[in-house]
Amino acid sequence: MPTSAEETTDVRITRQDKRAAKILVALSRNKRYHPREGDEKNSSNKKGKAEKEDNSKETMMIIKAWNLAKPDPVENIPSRVAKLVDQFSQPIKKQLTVSDVKEDQRRLMLGKDEVKKKMHPLLTGSEIKRLTEGLDVTVYGPGKVSRTMRFKMWSSTPVLTSGWKGFVDACDLKEHCDFIHIWMFRRRETRELCFVIDKTKYSTITKPLAKEISDQIN
Repeated sequence: MPTSAEETTDVRITRQDKRAAKILVALSRNKRYHPREGDEKNSSNKKGKAEKEDNSKETMMIIKAWNLAKPDPVENIPSRVAKLVDQFSQPIKKQLTVSDVKEDQRRLMLGKDEVKKKMHPLLTGSEIKRLTEGLDVTVYGPGKVSRTMRFKMWSSTPVLTSGWKGFVDACDLKEHCDFIHIWMFRRRETRELCFVIDKTKYSTITKPLAKEISDQIN
C-alpha cells in the first residue's frame, strides 16, 4: 500500500543541527542553575554584613543584662569630689567603636538626642548656646583617672575631645569589647561641669552589635 508523502520524507540531522542543539541545552542549563551576577553580589553583601556584626544569642543575653545594670558613678570619682556632687544626669550607654578609640580621631561621639534628653537639664541656657565653641569639663574614669576635656558640638554631634586620647590610653579602652556608662554632674561649690565614665569589658564581643542587639540599650 502506498504511503503519503509525509510518511516517506527522509529527515536528515546535520552536524550543524547537532551543534545548535548542544548550544541550546547548555544555555538552558546556565539559565536554570547559575544565579545572576546581581543575585550573587546581593548575597555576598548580606553575608559580609552578617560576618561583620555580632548577632549571637549569647551577646543578646549579655547586653540585656548589662543594660539593666546600675553601676554607681561615685566609685570612679575621688571621695573628696564625690562629697561635692550636686546631681548626676541619667547615664548615656554605648559600645565603644573603632572611631571612638582610633589614634587620629581623638574624640568620643555621643548621641545628639540622648545628650539633649539626659544632659541638657543640667546645663544652663547660656551653656547650651556655647556648646558650638565648647565647654571645659573634667572627666573621671576607671581607677579614678581624670582628664580635662572639651565638651562641644562637632558638626551637630556632641563630642568629648581634647584630652580624650589620653583618657583612652590611661583607661585602656578598646573598641567593641568595652561598654560604657557616661554621666554628667556639677560640682556644688564651683558649679564646674564634670563627666564620669564607667567601663565594662566583655572579651567575647569582638564586633559591632547588630541592630537587633544595640536596640536593647537605652
